Amino acid sequence: MSEKDLELIKDVDMTVSVELGRTKKLFKEILDMKPGTVIELDTSTGDRIDFLVNKKLVARGEVMVIDGKYALRVTDIVGSIPEAVKQALSEGRKIGA
Repeated sequence: MSEKDLELIKDVDMTVSVELGRTKKLFKEILDMKPGTVIELDTSTGDRIDFLVNKKLVARGEVMVIDGKYALRVTDIVGSIPEAVKQALSEGRKIGA
């Protein structure tokens, strides 16, 4: 994707997500969930958290709290944001909310 192409789409909303961790559960455990159920994740305190653009990993960082809201301080860039955009466009995936 050229710099000119990127310039054309800089104001497009992108779907971004932060993944705290994963786990596996039996189907019966999922069916038994109710308010108050605790689900342990594979991520430990201090682990880097994944930052995804259109479901593609592009960075990792540390969880922070700013004014009572969660935030992510980026510590490592591990993927190409322009490539994540290009892939989303080529797949016809909806960009934005």
